[in-house]
Amino acid sequence: MKKLSEQLNQPIVVENKPGAGAVLAYNELLRSKPDGYTLTTGSNITSLLNLLNSKLPFDAATDLVPVAPLASVPIVLIAGSKVPARNVAELISYVKENPGVNYGTPGPATPHHLAGVLLASMAGMQLTHVGYRGTAPAVQDVIGGHLPLAIVGLSTAIQFTRSGQLKVLGVGSAKRSELAPEIPTLAEGGVNGYDASYWYDVCVAKDVPKTVVGRLHGEVTKALQDIQVRTSLTAAGLEPMAVTQEQYQRMLQLERAKWEPIIRAHHIEMGS
Repeated sequence: MKKLSEQLNQPIVVENKPGAGAVLAYNELLRSKPDGYTLTTGSNITSLLNLLNSKLPFDAATDLVPVAPLASVPIVLIAGSKVPARNVAELISYVKENPGVNYGTPGPATPHHLAGVLLASMAGMQLTHVGYRGTAPAVQDVIGGHLPLAIVGLSTAIQFTRSGQLKVLGVGSAKRSELAPEIPTLAEGGVNGYDASYWYDVCVAKDVPKTVVGRLHGEVTKALQDIQVRTSLTAAGLEPMAVTQEQYQRMLQLERAKWEPIIRAHHIEMGS
């Protein structure tokens, strides 16, 4: 934010609006004047929020306009010491012999939950989802042997992996993470074509002029090229992203085409 503030020659004030699955933050954005001076962070599944939460007071697909991606959040499949699998192929065999194996995530309708549903479907496994309130308790239950598997953020899991307290069977993105290139992707492990990438972006309200959206996209993308910004993001377990507006629109179209049928088919909803 500091770099972006310098480029725009404008102070940036961060207001945290947690709760209700970011609904409070989005409501604040939509109540603001649509001049581009109020922004919020979203993600690649923001446009799907109405499918995940039928009680939303707005239409996320049309009322929120994505400006630019910020950084990807690598997610990984982890296993406890009691799970005999050392890799994805062995895990698939294990689950097929023991259908219904539990896997934890930071909560229902999170990108991690969607990633688990996609994995089970593509690998032909029967997995049972257990939604936690956050990443830490899920990881601790895997380490303690109370939970066989979990899908969580790489930045949280990696410290326990390197200490030998749990196993990382694969990273969920299409390519290996720059943060831990030694970890193979789930696709490399045998789930061909698997990609459950997750990233943060910046959003504005729908009536913000396109010229302003274009200016903001350019400034955000420029800020992400700064070495100090990139270093700060990678230290936090995030991988900086920078693409053109056209590329980003296409990426979001592909994301919606992939996740919408999965959400509908499995009746995934916040709080479920």
